[in-house]
Amino acid sequence: ELPLNPLFTIDSLQTPFGLLRVFSVVIPFLYVGTQISKNFAALLEEHDIFVPEDDDDDD
Repeated sequence: ELPLNPLFTIDSLQTPFGLLRVFSVVIPFLYVGTQISKNFAALLEEHDIFVPEDDDDDD
């Protein structure tokens, strides 16, 4: 059985700049993902695989 060390607690396990690290990873990958999906949607529309229809039901 491991002896309990009062110097090593749960509070000492916090990562410095944790939230900053999360945002520095999430934001660029979100941006890259949106650019990829925009380019893929344009490619599908260019090759007439998927063309969104304009529904003019305002009449």
